[in-house]
Amino acid sequence: MGIGFIATVGQSGALGKMIVILLFIVSIYSWAIILHKYLTLKKATSVSERFLKRFREDPDGMVSHYADRRRFDPSPLATVFEAGLAALGHIMAGDSLGRGLSIVQIDSLERSMDRAVAEQVIDLRKYLITLATVVGGAPFVGLFGTVWGIMTAFTAMYVTGSASISSVAPGISAALTTTVAGLAVAIPALVGYNYLMNRVRIMTTAMENFSSEFMSTVERNMGAR
Repeated sequence: MGIGFIATVGQSGALGKMIVILLFIVSIYSWAIILHKYLTLKKATSVSERFLKRFREDPDGMVSHYADRRRFDPSPLATVFEAGLAALGHIMAGDSLGRGLSIVQIDSLERSMDRAVAEQVIDLRKYLITLATVVGGAPFVGLFGTVWGIMTAFTAMYVTGSASISSVAPGISAALTTTVAGLAVAIPALVGYNYLMNRVRIMTTAMENFSSEFMSTVERNMGAR
């Protein structure tokens, strides 16, 4: 199939060749994104599981977890934890009497946690919009090449005055290669996008659950007045 496809591309016009080359470059970029995001999410998930296990061993000893947070740098959960602890430290710095946290302060801390989770979600979704664009755009780019190629083939048929299959088939075949190329780029991008988005949703749920655990620990230890 590969040799036949290359031979057919060789029969295409200049525009057809340009479209196939463009789609080939887009395909390489798409696969690079898929591989990069897969490895990033895999590592983030693995480190997050270790961080969560460490946190749950001693949820009340949050300061000790903060001290060794660098061990869990790739983890979004650790980043959310660090942001929450920083916000908590800022709030407590203004409470010179040490009377515990008020309802307003707890709400403020919860908003800080939500903001940290949202920032991590944005970071996890980085580049995925490119895959979505490839999924939507690649088939239409291929279709454009096909339509143009068919128009060219019929124009040549009109000029030569020959309507035989042997004279039309090579041009039509070459034109259809751009559609094949477009689908060959879009289908892996679609599968990769759906898989990666599912992993991001799982990680988002994990961050939200951890945020709830963090808030529960804070309320248990410091209470609300």
